[in-house]
Amino acid sequence: MRSWILATVAAIVAAMASSTYADLPTITQLDPPGFQRGTECLLVISGARLDDTTQLLFYDPGVEVIELKAESGSKVVARLRIAADNLPGLHAMRLATATGVSNLRYFGVSPLPEATEVEPNSDFATPQPIDLNTTINGVIKTEDVDYYQVELAKGQKVNIEVEGLRLGTEFFDPFVAILDLQRFELARSDDAPLVQQDCVCSFIAPEAGKYIVEVRESSFGGNDRCQYRMHIGDFPRPLSITPSGGRPGEKIAATIVDASGERWQETIQLPDQAGDFPFVATRDGKSAPSPNLLRVVDLPNIIESEPDSDHAALVAVDCPVAFNGVLQSPGDVDWFKIKAKKDQQLELEVFARRVLRSPVDSWLEIHKVGGGRLATNDDAGSPDSLQAFKVPEDGEYLVAVRDQLNEGSPNHAYRIEIRSPEPSLRLTIDELQRYVSQTVEVPRGGQMAVLLRAARKNFSGDLILRMEDPLPGIELTTPSVPANASYIPMMIKAAADAPIGAQLATLIAETPPGGAGVAGKLDQRTMLVRGQNNRDMWGHDAQRLTLAVTKELPFSIEVVQPQVPLVRDGTAEFIVKAHRHEGYNERIYLRSLVNPGGVSVSGSIRIEPDQTEARIPVTANSKAAIGSFPITVLARAKSMNANVWVASEFVTQDVADSFFDFKFGKTVAELGGSGVIAVGLEVKAPPEGDVQFELVGLPAGVTCEHPTVKWTPELQQLSYPIAIAADARAGLFKTIYIKASITRPGGVIMQNAGQGQLQLSPPMANSVAAAPAASAPATATEKPLSRLEQLRQAKLLLQESQP
Repeated sequence: MRSWILATVAAIVAAMASSTYADLPTITQLDPPGFQRGTECLLVISGARLDDTTQLLFYDPGVEVIELKAESGSKVVARLRIAADNLPGLHAMRLATATGVSNLRYFGVSPLPEATEVEPNSDFATPQPIDLNTTINGVIKTEDVDYYQVELAKGQKVNIEVEGLRLGTEFFDPFVAILDLQRFELARSDDAPLVQQDCVCSFIAPEAGKYIVEVRESSFGGNDRCQYRMHIGDFPRPLSITPSGGRPGEKIAATIVDASGERWQETIQLPDQAGDFPFVATRDGKSAPSPNLLRVVDLPNIIESEPDSDHAALVAVDCPVAFNGVLQSPGDVDWFKIKAKKDQQLELEVFARRVLRSPVDSWLEIHKVGGGRLATNDDAGSPDSLQAFKVPEDGEYLVAVRDQLNEGSPNHAYRIEIRSPEPSLRLTIDELQRYVSQTVEVPRGGQMAVLLRAARKNFSGDLILRMEDPLPGIELTTPSVPANASYIPMMIKAAADAPIGAQLATLIAETPPGGAGVAGKLDQRTMLVRGQNNRDMWGHDAQRLTLAVTKELPFSIEVVQPQVPLVRDGTAEFIVKAHRHEGYNERIYLRSLVNPGGVSVSGSIRIEPDQTEARIPVTANSKAAIGSFPITVLARAKSMNANVWVASEFVTQDVADSFFDFKFGKTVAELGGSGVIAVGLEVKAPPEGDVQFELVGLPAGVTCEHPTVKWTPELQQLSYPIAIAADARAGLFKTIYIKASITRPGGVIMQNAGQGQLQLSPPMANSVAAAPAASAPATATEKPLSRLEQLRQAKLLLQESQP
């Protein structure tokens, strides 16, 4: 029963993954999932819509494609050369075709020789023999357990690291254990903080002999997509490094703690470029299977020194500064002292679970020396602490850090960076399809648009966008981004003769010359494994945009330039024309890329196969942003056995304030009678055109013989005579509004306003006056009853109807 449930869940997940990428070239599996560096190897790529494969895109250097062949739409074979100095660990890649770019996949690079799991190896009594210092490629199927046998000398160390979840093909939570021949568990690992939900296990053999390594899914699940790579050997596997960073180009004297508990000192040369540096530990000629990340930031390092509980003995240091330390034991609290000036703005940021992958769940405190606690922070939208602090007065302050659960060990390393807020800029890209990282496919002779978002921090100002070394025939067009805008509609065009190809392009947004001098690049998150409630369990962060020039499409679209503005509380239409190649008659779905603030554009409009034009309804609310805005419409349709996207060129839509203010009262009338709906009118700006006001939204049984009033400059009130049928429904109706239209040579400006109220009451038995005949309604020139007169009349009718 359990295996049936697990198989069903796996099938559902696989179906969801397949449908997610149904319109794209799709990679479902890499076989093998990794390679040894310094070797030539064969990679089999399984997936869908791969028959027109043109190239592989690698996010990191060190991989050369010797041969690439699409054997079918579901299988591509590549011969690769992995550089001898390639960084061990996981590397990201995509596959490009003549029609698009695939989803992102990880593959591993190991410093160790590779071997493959050989079934059957699921019986403890007959494990698969393997050598130490080997990387094993395997698969955990439903309720599968893989057993391996290694032979160790007495006192020999074994480190094991498993890549499972981090391969990104499946929600696979691996488990590894080392057992003796009597099946007693000697060491185990389920989730190791250093490697997300993957495993790091260490063991020192108490006796010479054979030992068994068990690999499985932690809850005995699994399926054909649960691939793993197990690195096993006496290589170093650091769990913590202190200090956890340094200045660009600096050499740091680091203390390294291994998974086995061994520690050593090592001098680490940091790169000249700031950022997160992947350091691969090497000892006795053997390298770790994956790197540890170190912070490279221009801050002076201070290393924690015990004991630090005597606050008076601590030496105060100036800011900016970076504190580095380890919470050595449960309950440990580390203290540091800083000097600061009144009104100085500081940011204190902890790095532990982020970047360092330390088990520390940080709790940060700031105290005044000789005073009380001034600020605390557990986390701030991330697993680590971040605290902004405005110094209240000149003096010395204490900074304390501990684990939220009061845990501690030699592996609980942390780093606290303290500095004044600095201007920064970060670009992200919106997804057209949820949970699918956005790529940009531009058809030859066409264009595609995507929406970038600019997150400014500690500065404001206009932005301009540029692309470094774009593909031949590619042109980037985007409007300048004003200081108050956080989004950038980016248009990329391809010449009709642009070569078909793909690249990972560098996008840069920056302030114009003479501005704040701030620049930022793309930061794109690709979610590869989602947990419950679509929680991001594992993914990839890219600083480059995936861009491709694809085959020409059999259609294009055009938005007709609007000739009149859209006004607040108004409506309009975007006229979209489809230019179809002969014989192309697919349905075309339309949506806008981005709308001005307060403006809504329908996303359900399509151009039917036998049509070449559609009108998209547009509405603006009463607080719509005023100005001139670039507008592009995206089109999605079937082509080349897939759904493809293309964009219209930009047009400009002006959004203006409304021309009129309307003042609605409450109209009271009897069933079978008549009345007048009066609406006050205030002109805010000369309308310049033929203006009409139409009464709309009358309830059933209520009619207006002349529902339209033409505007004249002297007009201050709109009057609409109404007749109420005797069988109309009594009650209060709030559906009445005015539709104003301004007709100009270039089009019609529409403004809507409401809601007016109409109270319909049954006729009173003893009414003092008969209702006017419905056939003789008051003319528009008669003076309507004021609001006060209407209320008095209603009250009188009510009193006379009572016995």
